[in-house]
Amino acid sequence: MLESRSGTFIDTTVLVIGSGIAGLLTAIELFDLGMSVVLACKGSLTQSNTNWAQGGLAGVTAPSCTDSIDQHLADTIKSGAGLVDPTVARTVIGGAAALIARLAQLGVAFDRTGDGGFDLAREGGHSSARVHHTKDATGRSIVEALVSQLKRRQQDDQKRLRVIENAFALQLLKSNQRVCGCRFAFAGGTLVVSSPYTVLATGGVGQLFLRTTNPAGATGDGIAIAYRAGAALVDLEFTQFHPTALCLPGAPSYLVSEAARGAGAVLKDKYSQPFMHRFHPDGDLATRDIVARAIQSTMLEQKADCVFLDMTTLKSAELWKRFPNILKSLATFGIDATTQPVPVCPAAHYFMGGILADMHGRSTLPGLFAIGECASNGLHGANRLASNSLLEGGVMAMKVSRAILGDHCSDFAGKKIGIASAPHLVPTDMECFRRAMYENAGLLRDRYCLNNLLKNSTDNSFVSSSQDADSWSKANMLLVGSRMAAAALKREESRGSHCRSDYPERNDITFANRLAVCGEKWEWLETGPFELPTDRALFPNALLSSPKVGKVQASAR
Repeated sequence: MLESRSGTFIDTTVLVIGSGIAGLLTAIELFDLGMSVVLACKGSLTQSNTNWAQGGLAGVTAPSCTDSIDQHLADTIKSGAGLVDPTVARTVIGGAAALIARLAQLGVAFDRTGDGGFDLAREGGHSSARVHHTKDATGRSIVEALVSQLKRRQQDDQKRLRVIENAFALQLLKSNQRVCGCRFAFAGGTLVVSSPYTVLATGGVGQLFLRTTNPAGATGDGIAIAYRAGAALVDLEFTQFHPTALCLPGAPSYLVSEAARGAGAVLKDKYSQPFMHRFHPDGDLATRDIVARAIQSTMLEQKADCVFLDMTTLKSAELWKRFPNILKSLATFGIDATTQPVPVCPAAHYFMGGILADMHGRSTLPGLFAIGECASNGLHGANRLASNSLLEGGVMAMKVSRAILGDHCSDFAGKKIGIASAPHLVPTDMECFRRAMYENAGLLRDRYCLNNLLKNSTDNSFVSSSQDADSWSKANMLLVGSRMAAAALKREESRGSHCRSDYPERNDITFANRLAVCGEKWEWLETGPFELPTDRALFPNALLSSPKVGKVQASAR
């Protein structure tokens, strides 16, 4: 590190921002490929959405008479409600076996059966049991193994691999339209990392909503800094609400894994009656968008604050074997799930939208890559299939590492980096903003509520010149939230996780396309693989010049 009056400077080949499965595995893969890497994260290495993931990692590692890669692909496409890119989906799903083998090599111990095979679970939307897990703490087991491997490599070669915790990403840096690093708030000052390649793996946006299963750090920071730098965003209207988050006054929205329903738990209304088959033939194992809206409809119909997840249908010993952490956590809130139903209702869980990226992780800005939940490459469509997120984060980490290796930039050294602070808009009251997002841009939207949300968000905010992480985090939430609401206004239909009460039907004639934005320009993209040419220009020219994308439709909708 170099010290100066203006802060601390580091030069590296690749900067990875984020410490979930996508960021950790990317750093490990790049290091093992011989590259110089800096991994920076907002908090500690273990603070990520991955660490909270209970269910597991979906993937077909050994095709059988009951399951195949084609069937996993079909389930993914069905869940995505017409907006899944089948080429990207097949690539990611086809990478499951290699990813799981690599994770096992790095020390992840997935649960196994007595004969040594994987103990696979079934979750909503899946036609077969194909979810690899470590009891009900799969994400934590992955993070622990990868962090251990990362630290071991750092000890072996501290010059080629550096880990920087508690560094908040303030601004991407550019030189001649190429992203060339990032400026961070760090240790009471400023840190600048200069790099020809920057990989954003910064996670999701759950904290935009008052009820969320996400940890405190999920504030959309990577998406916001990419957008300010000129990157295109896409699919912003699609936020997945997990159906079964704990619903108790004063308690957090603790997630009760979908795997519980896969194992036989049943959703019941306030009269202790099962209700899911009234809404869909798949019942409790319908896709998350369907189950979440069924729960909301039942609550409204019965004027109830919650419904109940009945896990007592399973034997106590079986519950403790499969879901020990969930049972222990529920017990801290006074609930014995082996003998009583668990009060639940939907909470914001996963963001299908994000930075527009191709199947190699490339964004519309040269030098900038995005993978994991902060990116949107077309895998999830309008509604993510359960446990496809850890799969995507891991497979894309392996793909982006090899894409960077094959595109090594040798003429970067010596370029000037421009650093400029800027004022930003911050909500006056964050709790009011998050409540408004949950109530007006949550499971159910309409034109009136979305317009009010946009107006009130602007009216109830102020311009700040503060350069501290807290101020910028709030500004990022406001920025991403406003673009989410604007996208939801433009999609005048209901599809997947996006439900408009004033446009309740799905409209494939007009809206079977993805909606992208760059700056203030919105574009409807034709379906099909999005892959950027090496010499791509900025959005929307990059989209227009790509032969695999086709025409960009007029945005006069």
